[in-house]
Amino acid sequence: MDSKQEAFLKELLGDFKIEAAEHHQAIINGLIELEQNPLSETSQSLIETTFRELHSLKGAARAVNLLDVERLCQSAESVFHLLKEQKISLSQEIFDVFHKVADTLQVMLSEVELKEKSIRSEAIKNLQRRLEKCTMSVRPTSVGLPTPPTFKSDETEPEIQHGPKPGIPVAEKSIDSGSVRIPTKKLNDLLNQTEELISAKATLNAHISDLRDIHSSDERLYKLYNDISQFQRSFSRMIDNLLVNIKTTLLYPFSTVLDMMPKLVRDLSHEQKKEIAFNILGKETEIDRRILEEIKDPLIHLIRNCIDHGLETPEERIKNGKPAKGSLSIFIIQETNQQVMILVSDDGAGIRKEKVLASAIKNGLISEEASGKLTEQEIFSLIFRSGISTSPFITDLSGRGLGMAIVSEKVVKLGGSISVDSTPGKGTTFTILVPLTLSTFQGIPVRVQDQLFIIPTNSVDSAISIKPEDIKTVEGAPSISLGGQMVGLVYMTDVLGIPYRKSKKEVDPTYPALVMGASLRRIAFVIDEVMGEQEGIVKDIAPILGKVRNISGVTILGSGKIVPVLNVPELFESAAQSSSGSSAKLLIERMAPEETKVQSILVAEDSITARSLIRNILETAGYVVQTAVDGQEALQLLKKQWFDLLVSDVEMPRLNGFELTARIREDNKLSELPVILVTALESADDRQRGMNAGANAYINKSSFEQNNLVETIHRLI
Repeated sequence: MDSKQEAFLKELLGDFKIEAAEHHQAIINGLIELEQNPLSETSQSLIETTFRELHSLKGAARAVNLLDVERLCQSAESVFHLLKEQKISLSQEIFDVFHKVADTLQVMLSEVELKEKSIRSEAIKNLQRRLEKCTMSVRPTSVGLPTPPTFKSDETEPEIQHGPKPGIPVAEKSIDSGSVRIPTKKLNDLLNQTEELISAKATLNAHISDLRDIHSSDERLYKLYNDISQFQRSFSRMIDNLLVNIKTTLLYPFSTVLDMMPKLVRDLSHEQKKEIAFNILGKETEIDRRILEEIKDPLIHLIRNCIDHGLETPEERIKNGKPAKGSLSIFIIQETNQQVMILVSDDGAGIRKEKVLASAIKNGLISEEASGKLTEQEIFSLIFRSGISTSPFITDLSGRGLGMAIVSEKVVKLGGSISVDSTPGKGTTFTILVPLTLSTFQGIPVRVQDQLFIIPTNSVDSAISIKPEDIKTVEGAPSISLGGQMVGLVYMTDVLGIPYRKSKKEVDPTYPALVMGASLRRIAFVIDEVMGEQEGIVKDIAPILGKVRNISGVTILGSGKIVPVLNVPELFESAAQSSSGSSAKLLIERMAPEETKVQSILVAEDSITARSLIRNILETAGYVVQTAVDGQEALQLLKKQWFDLLVSDVEMPRLNGFELTARIREDNKLSELPVILVTALESADDRQRGMNAGANAYINKSSFEQNNLVETIHRLI
């Protein structure tokens, strides 16, 4: 075979795969609808339609010399011919055989260009024998299922080498088959917009020519500036319109991924011995092809989760006063021109909150004390955390505690959100919101120290300013009050692992913060500067860099600078880890600019000479110093006003340094105050007594040096 013949055959096989995929999906759709409504008025019409699809697939396979596909279709067609003539009636056995045929054809069609085939000829012959057996059951004309479906395992199932597990298709119809069918109107709109760029190109060339001829004429330069400004506005509109048309051209209906769901539900329900009525509404809704590719796996997991966890067996449902057949639905609703809502719901057992909480506590994701303060929605949102599972054992469908976390991660990565609502005994509904397209990205550039980052706009609830007095401590963590609710507060430098350096401000200390949300949680991230909003395209990080924590990709600013895009779900996980080491006091201290905040120190010393010496040293170092003549006066001053540190002698009347330090550590408001003991007592026992009392440092007067004291203070505050 020469190269031209090979190229022609390859092109022919490519066309066949597209046509065969459509016939195969139509066959599956017909089988599913027939099985669900075997006695309906449309059953004969469905038999006729499915019969024609089998016949067309057989003819197409013959044209490309795929003899095994042709023979299997011929055998299946023979059964449908008898059904059409009403010489045999539908039965569960016939449906089971036809679904085996559909699964086998799916694998065979996916391997048409491969030399090694996973379907053995003996497996095909076994299926043909089973189909032939169906044609022997000639009976009166009634079309219907004489008995309810049974779920016995099929011992004569064809052997498929490396083939699909029961109920789980291996080769699903690809969204991106290498070619698309586009309505003529969409192409005409796209062509018209592209042709407009030709005149735009000519206009831009003319302006460039004018610029080249300019020497020193300001008037001509000003006119040219106005012309280019007007052209820029016109050019921007053309680009925006062109993008809209291209986006519209690349929109695919949800049916592209949803058409395979009924077969999936049918196979899994048989495997789980459950009866399920499956409904899809809105599958004609169109959405970006790239979103469809990414949302397919999350939808499959949600469906499997509903079947495995949510929907009960017929016996359990009847026992609980429900119909034997459960209900599983997918609703697609286009909310706006920018967003699509996907609802996946079942009428099963619902999510048990106590099991979710128990799993979260067991995996260390939440404490028992904190669990009692969660709202119902916050409890349900825990299922999207890695490690959470309410299943008592692991199956091939669920129970590992990873699936829902992966679902949430994929949805958020698309710029969407997912939530869940459940009522015990009545069912569960998952609500997914995703953008209509992914072509452009809206983000907020922020500065963290000297580095720039972009935060997705749809993850930001609000931008606020923080003052030191706004910071409170809730359960040991820094927090602020927003709308009557306490929201956690963290420094973005801590989350991203950037070394903190105090900023210099000449005004009252206020810092910008962005309040972000993820899975019903909110955290305020303190940053250094918000820099407007940016539209662009997110690019993946080069594979050579691997996975970079807290970063989902990069985008390019108008200046040409490449800036990382922050991954908000990972930011929340990192924030949980970094906040454990932070405190409200630390954040308040950070917010004080170096040149505006003067730290105050209290010196307790009964010797006027020593008191004056220490005061002079500390004031020279830039501290505000106040003195007390003994420990009792020092304690009274500490209770009246704020000091950053205490320097105290040990041997003083009324209350000595050891006693003063102990009293400070017993007081809740003063317990974190740094204390330095400066004393003539040099023995190891005295030093140990100072440590036991709670002193942070112990300096001997005999070896006292000015720098030693100042450096010790620097380390403590």
